[in-house]
Amino acid sequence: MGAIDDGDGAGMAFDIKTKDGGATAVVTISGELDVANIDRLARAAAPIIETRPEHLVVDVGRLGFADSSAIALWVRWEGAVGQLELRHPAPLLRRILSSMGLDEKFGIGA
Repeated sequence: MGAIDDGDGAGMAFDIKTKDGGATAVVTISGELDVANIDRLARAAAPIIETRPEHLVVDVGRLGFADSSAIALWVRWEGAVGQLELRHPAPLLRRILSSMGLDEKFGIGA
């Protein structure tokens, strides 16, 4: 698991794994994902995203905060993989993504 703390106590941790011989990648994110730490997550996930997995699962069930840079990263990832599934978004994040028309695009799961 990668951990990022930008000094304000509002850190972010992530775990990146592959399954099914690389056909599926799972990125689990917790804490706060924002412009201050988004580049580190993007760099850490880049080698997996570049393999163009058929299915990318992004589990945000333990994510307490995500700003627009997080959503932009997920949109880029969705364009680079076969299918992106955003799992366990908080109700507010689900509403925001729905209002942007991204809920279906991200295959939001419970």
